[in-house]
Amino acid sequence: MDFPVVEFPWFGNGSVIAVIAIVHVIVSHGIAIGATTLMVSLEYVGMKKNKEGLIDVAKKFSKWILIITTTVGALTGVGIWFSTTVIQPDSIGSLLRIFFWAWFVEWIVFITEVVLLLVYFYTWDKWKGAKRYIHNRIGMVLVLLGWLTAAIITGILSAKLTPGKWAETLSFWNAFFNPTYLPSLGFRTFIAIVLAVALVSIFVRFFIKDKNVQIDVFAVFGKINAVSLPLLLLTGVWYLFNIPQEAYDLIVWSTGMTKGIFTWVNIAGLIVFIIFGLWMLFKPGRISIILSLAVFFSSMGFIAEFEMVRESVRKPFIIYDYMYANGVVEKDAEKYNEEGYLPNSTFAAVEEVTEDNLYEAGEELYKGQCLACHTVDGWREKRAFATRLNGWTEEAIDTYIDTLHETRPFMPPFVGTEEEQKALAHFLHKVANEERQNNVEAKGEDE
Repeated sequence: MDFPVVEFPWFGNGSVIAVIAIVHVIVSHGIAIGATTLMVSLEYVGMKKNKEGLIDVAKKFSKWILIITTTVGALTGVGIWFSTTVIQPDSIGSLLRIFFWAWFVEWIVFITEVVLLLVYFYTWDKWKGAKRYIHNRIGMVLVLLGWLTAAIITGILSAKLTPGKWAETLSFWNAFFNPTYLPSLGFRTFIAIVLAVALVSIFVRFFIKDKNVQIDVFAVFGKINAVSLPLLLLTGVWYLFNIPQEAYDLIVWSTGMTKGIFTWVNIAGLIVFIIFGLWMLFKPGRISIILSLAVFFSSMGFIAEFEMVRESVRKPFIIYDYMYANGVVEKDAEKYNEEGYLPNSTFAAVEEVTEDNLYEAGEELYKGQCLACHTVDGWREKRAFATRLNGWTEEAIDTYIDTLHETRPFMPPFVGTEEEQKALAHFLHKVANEERQNNVEAKGEDE
């Protein structure tokens, strides 16, 4: 409400952030942390057992890790900053005020990580003999820096769900070392490694033609996965036990699945990971292409589900117990109910509701309080008002708005005066009924 509104009408503001975030997590976790760990491990085992094939595979890994992290990773990282700044400025502004120095340190760590990655890549052929061990140590530091980046960002992300004592103390340390920080960090650490095994294995299976080298690679992956997968499950359970009950209750809802489908999909995915892990341990020379593809796509689906759940279970908040998903600070809600939302909205084109500007006032309220999650019309029909409210009367919409936070606890309460509520109901009724009907008729005439 204190910033200009940017709208992506059909795709949805939340969907824009979600797509960028999912790609970034795959790169930052699966590549920058996970694949780098696998690469350095292959080099280490190759030196210890004098297997040049493993070292050669590690060298090939480094090329693609460098390319992907400095292109897709960097671009999506900037993309997250850009998209959240223009779509959720109130939220990102609050986080910057709390975590400025954490983000600054993370930037320094990231730059150092990129520099070391360049050194690591360009010294493969130059450092032979004893220097090869120095090269491998640089790789280990590279892994540590990648993990440290995640350790810093995890403190910020986990604070959005469990700010802990921060709401009372406003202390950086209370916010950063919040109740879910350690379980979340553990979960992200092991998900990065398991994800990397799933992502990389399909390429190992297709592109490494030497069968003996392929067996050696999968043997290393199998041992790493055998440790990481159980720890992933343990830290995941630890994390679930530390999130608020209200958030826990929204997990299934946030995926858009029924409870039965959610259970079976995730059990099936876990079974695929377990079978693949056991196969690598006991039959590294007979890895099935179908199984490799199954674990590859399962990992993609899991990351998408994880990001969707992580963002959605905070509702009705974007920063738990502090700021609602639409950017309204919880403590200011009563003030807006008395004084009005529009007079306190810096960039609203309308400040007062009148009989002549009901539609315009309602549109401003829609932009300020609904746009973060909803669209007028769009690909996500459950969040498109033209679909959800089609056939509703204006009075029914008005009544629903008044109690929506009670009937649907994951939605923020409407804040504003009765006149503003009626204006929003008027706007939603128009776009969901009259304008929708006009669009349908116009389309029919064109055909």
